Amino acid sequence: MGSFDHNYELSSRSSISGMSFVSSNNHDLVADKNTEFIWWIANRLTSYDETMHKEILDDFFTEDAQYVHPALTVEGRHNIRKVFRVWTSLNKDEPDVTNIVFDGHTAIISLVQNLRPRVFPLLHLQVPATTTLHFRDEPEGLMIYRHQDSWTLEGIVQSMPLLGWWYDHVVRNVLGSVLTSAGGFLHTANQTTGYLQFRAEEVQQISSAIIEKSTAEIQQRSWEMTHKAQTIVDQAKDTVERRVATTRDEVKRMRQMMRPQAATKAITGLASIA
Repeated sequence: MGSFDHNYELSSRSSISGMSFVSSNNHDLVADKNTEFIWWIANRLTSYDETMHKEILDDFFTEDAQYVHPALTVEGRHNIRKVFRVWTSLNKDEPDVTNIVFDGHTAIISLVQNLRPRVFPLLHLQVPATTTLHFRDEPEGLMIYRHQDSWTLEGIVQSMPLLGWWYDHVVRNVLGSVLTSAGGFLHTANQTTGYLQFRAEEVQQISSAIIEKSTAEIQQRSWEMTHKAQTIVDQAKDTVERRVATTRDEVKRMRQMMRPQAATKAITGLASIA
């Protein structure tokens, strides 16, 4: 690393370390310096120059830094260097950094991986990828303790010429049509279900009203019939009681009519004996 790069590294690192103590007037200036510093880190980290890559690892990676890739995970700066050496020996072209977002402790780097195998240099695939660098505070300043590369399946598929065209023009259109049809069917099914549920609730309400009305009518009819039966029973009881009273009066009257005759017979009998 040259003296210019070394001085830039020290000034940039100090600007990041003192970010929380900067006044609001200088905030934009510090943010610009931090962004420039992260671009400087990203361009050297993705460079295929092994010397630059080693210096970045030694100066800005912790000893136990972790590298995470969709195909592997390694720990330690020396192991990260080994993975870098294997990758650069298999692939010919460096990636292109397209955008960086940095919040002071996490940097998200958008880049395009140029896949050009050294054994098949005519094959060239461009795959969108994302690199995330996680920083933490160390005595030396902010240090990277985790480096994670993310490749999307969509990006890999789209990078392949024939497969990408087939994916964009056939698979997506077919899946779009299928999902649209399925969405329309589900919408219709939901509307039908809602209507049937509404009708079922309406029928239940009508049934409940009919049952309540029928119950009230049955209770009214039952009360009327019970009242009528009680009236008939009371009338029959009165009739029987009147007839019993009349019969008693008749018996009493007959007894009274027969008593004088019995007395006359008794007198006549006594006279004849005399």
